[in-house]
Amino acid sequence: MKLITLLPVLSLMIAPAAIAQTVYSWVDDDGILHISDTPPDGPANKKESFVLPNAKTSAPDPVFTPAKPLKNKQTAKTKAEQKKKPKKAAPLSLSISNLEQNQTIRSNRGIINVQVDQNRKLGIGERLQLMLDGKPYGAPQNKPLWQLINVDRGTHVLAVQAVRDGKLIASTSPVTVHLHRARVKSTG
Repeated sequence: MKLITLLPVLSLMIAPAAIAQTVYSWVDDDGILHISDTPPDGPANKKESFVLPNAKTSAPDPVFTPAKPLKNKQTAKTKAEQKKKPKKAAPLSLSISNLEQNQTIRSNRGIINVQVDQNRKLGIGERLQLMLDGKPYGAPQNKPLWQLINVDRGTHVLAVQAVRDGKLIASTSPVTVHLHRARVKSTG
């Protein structure tokens, strides 16, 4: 029972000591100013301690000033800027840059690299779709580079289409390539 009544009394006695904000300031032999909440150890040129005030203040209230009216020249400029419509992007044009028509590609692993040149960056919602023999190869993507792996030997037609929201907006000319893969002939 005594412990229960003693605990609040002790906490009331310790609280002011914890709230006290004593700060020590001193200059060392090298002329460097030190500020700490613990007193300096050893000799110092100038020792000083002070108690900080209890800072329970709030930020000052904001001051609002009315905006100055614009001059006629400034209003004319802003009206002219508002009338200007944003420029439309140039129509997209694509071309396969690393393959030539009827090019022979020798790859035992069946790898064909395709690179596309564009006259501008793709806009929002625009994607590139690689077509291999008239069928989509992979998912539409933003990057103009593809590496086709394990393509069967023979003649293939490659093209790249640009689509926006599922609609065709540009396409490359189809390029025919011939893929040669080494094979072991059976002796018989």
